[in-house]
Amino acid sequence: MGAIGVVLSLVYLTRQMAQNTNSVRAASFNSMVQNSIRLLEPTFRDPEFAAFLARAERDADSLSPEERVRWDAYMTAVYRHFGNLVYQHRVGALDHLMWDGYQAALKEHLRNPSWVSWYRENAHVFSAALTRQVEVACRELETESGSVA
Repeated sequence: MGAIGVVLSLVYLTRQMAQNTNSVRAASFNSMVQNSIRLLEPTFRDPEFAAFLARAERDADSLSPEERVRWDAYMTAVYRHFGNLVYQHRVGALDHLMWDGYQAALKEHLRNPSWVSWYRENAHVFSAALTRQVEVACRELETESGSVA
């Protein structure tokens, strides 16, 4: 009789742990989505920032010193976000389907040569895992169209 109780307790604990894992993953994913929205929000809420971003993406070398600081801060935040996503996927907090979407978004950003050159100039402050991800995406883009420097 005691063995049955132990087995039932173990089954119950296993189910609780699975529910807890799913809850943690859902909360983690929600946090990642919220961070994505926070990074995008200035672009769709602030026409001045949208114009700045378009200018920076078109020709980062033409930015004023103040705009260069802004561009560096924005790009650092964006790439930190993608670095977090790489990590979350690696540890299993971000499933493959969601990761595929974020990976496609990163690749889409890297179609812009200014994103590629900024990352390559600053790769030393990011994780090796993110650098590998960026380089894989750049190679894929080069193979597809030769559009990445």
